[in-house]
Amino acid sequence: MKRLIFVSLLFCGIAGVAQEKAQYISSSLSESYSDAVIVDDLPLVHTVQFLPFDRNGKVAGVGLKEQTSQVFQNISKALKQSGSGIDDIIKLNVYISSYELKEEAASLIKMQFKSGKVPAISFVAGNLAHPDASISIDVVAIASGYKGKEVKYTGSGSVIRTAEVAVLPAGASVYVSGQADKGELSVASRGTLNQLGATLAYLGLQKKDVVQIKSFVNPITDIAVVEKEITEFFKGEHIPPLVFVEWLSKDPLVEIELIASSARIPSDSKEQLDFLTPPGMTASPVYSKVTRINFGKKIYISGLYGNDPGEAKSEIMDIFNSMGTILNKSGSDFKHLVKATYYVSKDAHSSGLNEFRPKFYDPKRPPAASKAMVKDVGLKGAGLTIDMIAVSAESK
Repeated sequence: MKRLIFVSLLFCGIAGVAQEKAQYISSSLSESYSDAVIVDDLPLVHTVQFLPFDRNGKVAGVGLKEQTSQVFQNISKALKQSGSGIDDIIKLNVYISSYELKEEAASLIKMQFKSGKVPAISFVAGNLAHPDASISIDVVAIASGYKGKEVKYTGSGSVIRTAEVAVLPAGASVYVSGQADKGELSVASRGTLNQLGATLAYLGLQKKDVVQIKSFVNPITDIAVVEKEITEFFKGEHIPPLVFVEWLSKDPLVEIELIASSARIPSDSKEQLDFLTPPGMTASPVYSKVTRINFGKKIYISGLYGNDPGEAKSEIMDIFNSMGTILNKSGSDFKHLVKATYYVSKDAHSSGLNEFRPKFYDPKRPPAASKAMVKDVGLKGAGLTIDMIAVSAESK
């Protein structure tokens, strides 16, 4: 009997290890979240940007605590529709109305998760899509029960016309850098979406393969203009989850990036990553127009800051040094970066990135990227934060 109990416990222990689909890299930078989360090649949920709307469509309360609670209720409800849940979240993209809310928000978010299982988190501060909201969040989570090769869209009905959740199937995926056209907002949005459509066609993909669209918009109060153009672009198709970030650029007024699945398109590439330049575009040594992941584990790295906010070069160097340490812990390196989002709030940091990126990136394989000038990067005095996705270095 004792032997049977021992074998049973051993089996349960092995099963528990086998079911562990994500590895959380404990943080030396923050007690409130992981430095990074490594996830197996599994189907992943990507969501809309959830605001603290209650069931009546009103912002829940005026305090951050109540609004954060409402946001997580909305997230939980949406994830349930896709067979996922709060415990499956591996990355949070958090948008707050002021950098002064960052520490409180991080503490409130940490309470939603089990010890040692807090996801990677990035923060950016600025005006949100609703003037009464103090926080909004979009998430990446594991949806391990999904076996299909097509993108799966679901929603609880609280977001009109747009899918709240899209499941990125296991297998190949693509990250398209932010693209931008000029003109007044509706014209620029339409032109940018047409450019993205041409990029999808170059990749052999269709609109139904798009998993999430993130738009950087000026002014944020006019996101309805961008939504209208997106709705027209996806006419006859599901509208994928949408995320909107306030952008301070005055020319152009909008930049749009996207994530798409390439799982249904067989690839004969032997490389773990392909760094691609569509026709009519010029390759850059500091960012790729498109990065395609063909296989391997994804690494979601929390938003990084310099140790001593204020001076551009030291901040940027600190951030890239921290990134190198985290990549090393995660079984990766600078040659296996996939997608960067650079949030900058100071001109010196924006120009400094152009100086420092060539020192760290392989010019033949830099990550896809978007660089957004924002009101604040989420930390007092700081001028830059970098949100990065990478893959564990593997061979086929």
